[in-house]
Amino acid sequence: GDVYKRQCLVNLEDMLQNGTVISETMIDTPKSFSTACNIATQAIAQIASSQYGGQSISLAHLAPFVDVSRQKFRLQVRDEFEKANIAASEEQINDVAEQRVRDEIKRGVQMIQYQVITLMTTNGQAPFLSVCMYLGETEEYKEELAMIIEEFLNQRILGFKNEKGVYITPAFPKLLYVLEEDNIHENSKYWYLTELAAKCTAKRM
Repeated sequence: GDVYKRQCLVNLEDMLQNGTVISETMIDTPKSFSTACNIATQAIAQIASSQYGGQSISLAHLAPFVDVSRQKFRLQVRDEFEKANIAASEEQINDVAEQRVRDEIKRGVQMIQYQVITLMTTNGQAPFLSVCMYLGETEEYKEELAMIIEEFLNQRILGFKNEKGVYITPAFPKLLYVLEEDNIHENSKYWYLTELAAKCTAKRM
């Protein structure tokens, strides 16, 4: 398309689900959430250096890979328990795996934020990136999407350390949090995310 478009919606979904080519290298469908985040940042970097204007990504496209990681961790944990001759119930295995999933989400989100902040493009500025947080975009992976959104907001509330070790507010990525039926009422399931988004706005705007 026209590289001078003002805003480019990155089709991460197609790239992640069907594979893509970056710098003449074939990138297969990721086998984990952290790899999906890595590929997303590579795509953001490539696009930022080849066009003017901003770009936006949707976290819903990353959500399925949380479950890919979850299945992988469950197999790993089961294997570790068996090798150590520890009798563990499915519930215990899943609990340990879930903790690893959360750790991986934390690292993946951190990677995206750090890469965007530190990535100075060819035109000498950080990529103008907006991150879309829209729960209504997926039914199947809504829980996973909520976990990613929560982590993004928590990290933004904390801020990032600058070279003097002081926590600052990065200008990018811009976070676009969408209100809808399942997060707008106090008794709705994802109200806690709306509270977090409000806290984030109060601290960082």
